[in-house]
Amino acid sequence: MTTLLDHEALPVDMPQIRPELPRSVGLGSRLVLPAVTAAVGAATAFALGPDQRVGLTATVVGAGLITALAANWSTCGMSVAGVVVAPKQPGRRGASTPLRRLGWHALGSLATGTVTGALIGALGGVVLGVLPLAVLLGAWAVLAASYGLHELGLLSMPTPMRRQQLPRHLRRSAAPWKVSLLFGAIIGPGFLIYIRSSAYYLLVLGVAALGSPTLGAALFATVSLGRCLPSALAIVHTRHGGSMPGFLSLMCVIDRRVQVLTGAVLVGLAAFALTVV
Repeated sequence: MTTLLDHEALPVDMPQIRPELPRSVGLGSRLVLPAVTAAVGAATAFALGPDQRVGLTATVVGAGLITALAANWSTCGMSVAGVVVAPKQPGRRGASTPLRRLGWHALGSLATGTVTGALIGALGGVVLGVLPLAVLLGAWAVLAASYGLHELGLLSMPTPMRRQQLPRHLRRSAAPWKVSLLFGAIIGPGFLIYIRSSAYYLLVLGVAALGSPTLGAALFATVSLGRCLPSALAIVHTRHGGSMPGFLSLMCVIDRRVQVLTGAVLVGLAAFALTVV
């Protein structure tokens, strides 16, 4: 039987595992939902007023929160849950439990993720700090709207994804807690592996535009913790009698709903930013 874990090194969609977008979410929903979020975003901007610094900060925080959710759902990313939750095989070195492995995974991701966010904020302040805030906010809004429509399957945009996955051999050559820690450390920065959701790149651009190392570290820490969600849910699922193959299959079905939600949120954030400008 083909399982999700069999394809952890493949940075492509697998229709037999992960349904295609039009089959999962109808066109009507993909048109109505972004229209609603755009209206909400514009109305919220009117209510808060035309403070561009506040507007840019709010949009970047929103991008960070949706990235923390959206970055989890990919054919390869979900395999991390299998590493954290799977029982230790006889003869393998080390003694750990799923909760401990989840803790090690979170630690590794936080260690590299926070540093990455702080560096992006610091470098962005130097490189982009000379540009007017209105230009940065407007450019971010246009990109957010474009990639929101891309996530919704309504527009095709280039996706600068690195075609690289977690090193599979580590799962067989190291103690489970070490694998969890190393996988977390590799995942933390974001750009070292394949991330399907374009929300991550909008987060990076937003953190760079704000030029705040502190906010960058905080948002990347949020994403690091958010990416532990599937493993935490898998622990709960298996402790209530569920199986990992069943859990992973369910997550692949939810995947497309999360993708549509991500696209709609990005469109809403774009509307918010444009209204502030």
